[in-house]
Amino acid sequence: MFKNYLKISLRHIWKHKGLSLIKIVGLAMGISAFLLLALYLKHELSYDNFYPDKDRIYRVTTKYLEEGFYGVDYPAPFSKVLVNNFPEVEATGRFMPISWFNQIRPSNQQENYFEEGFAYVDLDLLSILDIPIVRGTYENTMGEPNTILISESKAHKYFSNTNPVGQKLVINNNEEILYNIAGVFKDFPTNSHLDADFLVSLGGVEFWPGEQEYWGANMYDVYLKLDPRANVNGFNDKLSNITTKYFLPSWIERDFSNPQDIANNIKHELQPIEEIYLGSEAIRDNLPHGNKQMLWLFAFSGLLIILIACINFINLSTARYTIRSKEIGLRRVIGASKKQVVSQFLVESILFSILSLLIGVLLAYALLPFVNGIMAKSLEFPNWTIGGISILFASAIFLGIITGLYPSLYLSKLKMGSSGKSNSTGVKVNISFRNSLVVFQFVVSIVLIICTIVVYRQMKFVSDKNLGFDKEQVLAIKGTDGLGPRISTFKERILRLNEVNNASISDYLPVEGARRYSDSFWKQGRQSMEQGINSQIWSVDHDYVPTLGITMVEGRNFNEKLVSDSTAILVSKTFSEKLGVDNVIGTRITNKEKSWKVIGVFEDFHFESLKHQISSSALILGQSNSMISVKMEASNLESALSSIKEVWDVMNPTFQFRYDFLDERFVAMHKEIEGTGKLFNAFAILAIAIACLGLFSLTTFIAERRRKEIGIRKVLGASVTSVTALISKEFLGLVLIAITIAVPIGGYIMNRWLEDFAYRINLKWSIFFMAGCIAILIALMTIMYQSVKTALSNPVTSLRTE
Repeated sequence: MFKNYLKISLRHIWKHKGLSLIKIVGLAMGISAFLLLALYLKHELSYDNFYPDKDRIYRVTTKYLEEGFYGVDYPAPFSKVLVNNFPEVEATGRFMPISWFNQIRPSNQQENYFEEGFAYVDLDLLSILDIPIVRGTYENTMGEPNTILISESKAHKYFSNTNPVGQKLVINNNEEILYNIAGVFKDFPTNSHLDADFLVSLGGVEFWPGEQEYWGANMYDVYLKLDPRANVNGFNDKLSNITTKYFLPSWIERDFSNPQDIANNIKHELQPIEEIYLGSEAIRDNLPHGNKQMLWLFAFSGLLIILIACINFINLSTARYTIRSKEIGLRRVIGASKKQVVSQFLVESILFSILSLLIGVLLAYALLPFVNGIMAKSLEFPNWTIGGISILFASAIFLGIITGLYPSLYLSKLKMGSSGKSNSTGVKVNISFRNSLVVFQFVVSIVLIICTIVVYRQMKFVSDKNLGFDKEQVLAIKGTDGLGPRISTFKERILRLNEVNNASISDYLPVEGARRYSDSFWKQGRQSMEQGINSQIWSVDHDYVPTLGITMVEGRNFNEKLVSDSTAILVSKTFSEKLGVDNVIGTRITNKEKSWKVIGVFEDFHFESLKHQISSSALILGQSNSMISVKMEASNLESALSSIKEVWDVMNPTFQFRYDFLDERFVAMHKEIEGTGKLFNAFAILAIAIACLGLFSLTTFIAERRRKEIGIRKVLGASVTSVTALISKEFLGLVLIAITIAVPIGGYIMNRWLEDFAYRINLKWSIFFMAGCIAILIALMTIMYQSVKTALSNPVTSLRTE
């Protein structure tokens, strides 16, 4: 019997190729979107779950109670105190990214290569994370100074198939310090929040005399491994003892104002390593993070996509099966049972589902590079196993049963008399149910259109916003510290180029990935009476302000000819307001180690994502030589770039010329928004495409079902316009209902999304009006062809059988 069902199903698919193709393609599109989203969700939810003891590994964080955010930087001795004072702690390890290492070469080569991904690590951190070592070892060597581990990919890049263990590396062209390669580790997976290719031992490292015992410089991320019997909540409470015993005396010694209030405002907490990627919304750690809220929104969107694909399939099935009522009636007359009718249609539905699955999988493979591009990921489908294939086909069968159950049960209930009369009018269809499905499809589509428009406008707002600095036509040259004392000469030479307006030497830039340093400041003489002002303080040169187009609102910029400016400082407007003095120019401020005289106030500028409020910043003259920013003429960018490279190649022939454009790096700070917008755009297009496929087929069905009525109307004098309106108005009414439902849903979702931004657009009525107009226009374009075709048909043809 099954063979007979299968044969009839194949015949029906072949006979109605157009409708069958629409049903298969619509469901395949939904399946492909679901598979790709499932792959993305699996990747995002799997971050850091590959460590053998992941349930016992934590990162230490500091919660600032009044400010409402967390920090992760700790002084050097903090890690040692944890393991020595708490029996629950089995081991601790420190991790510190190295932004100033960027040039590397094997010691037996002369050409330097630009690299990123350097980090200082403790020996114990390697054992805590159980990092796989593929060559060499670290137990006996990583505690020694100037020792390094390199990733497997970098080992292959620089040493091909030879063993790099024992080889020497030159970093930043400093041949006085050679780094010994102790081992090669397996590359960090793409689903790791830690990402480094060069792990430099902290053994013997001291950034200044006494730094490893100093409690006043927060520089290290600290990880620890707890005893399996330890109670995490109880341990968090114990961590306050460190504040009292170590941090508080340090603050008192450095003459902090109200040190006890500072101690009361902080709380140390452990963060499970598995929660770092998706659970760090309030943590400032300069690491890439996922957005849990958006992740579940994407998951929900994926479910809606597959749901509207199923609804589309059900709608088309019920519509077409009513045309097949004569077939059903004939089957019942010759003795077919209700069970046999249901089985026939279920087999047909399962066949459609399996065909859709095969096409959907192929489509998902084809679209995977596109998804990786917009989401900046490296997703891969797992290797197919017998079990995986079985699960996939079982899912297809289940989907076929779900989508075919309602139509088959509905049609099996038809009475033989009503089924056998005519194939043109069919049976009385459950219009309300089918219309509800159409409305649901368009509600989903319109919500996604609203999301796409809002994300696009927010991204445009970010791009167009006055940031307080000019990011256009600014070239950031990397690795300039490799020039050594010749860096000033290089700057002078490029300033002579006609295409260059200005240039500045500084690692500190208002974009992601640039160097940062913060400290607390007071008006001199009031250290013990006032709370310090937390602010970024950046070392720059005299030309930094004009190169980046920062606006001075009071006082003056640094003057290269004034020796006294070596102890001068420029502060931001927010910093100036926090000082609370009437005339800030001439005021002396201190961080309790040095003091500076304020000579100017500049307009606030954004140096973080627009998700954060502008905070205080200050500029001082100092050395930070690994980057040079160059302001170029807008009309001669290619020429300027070529001329600058020529100067570089002459002065630094063994170093690669590496650069970024400041505006591109600013966009990269908001790549999450861009990726979200592209994904919503893809969702919206997919949902609309599926909905329109169904709408087109339903319009065809309605026109077929009412062709005699339309023929009579035309004989009685109805115009083409009136007949077209007759067919169209039913569906346009459904779209209007969908708009009414979708607007508040879309508004709520995107308002919640925008809450993450300190600087955001307002949700104006024009957004919803545009989304509604797009939906109506698409619906009109979909149904107009068939409506006009039916209206122009010869009424004699439709009435011939009467």
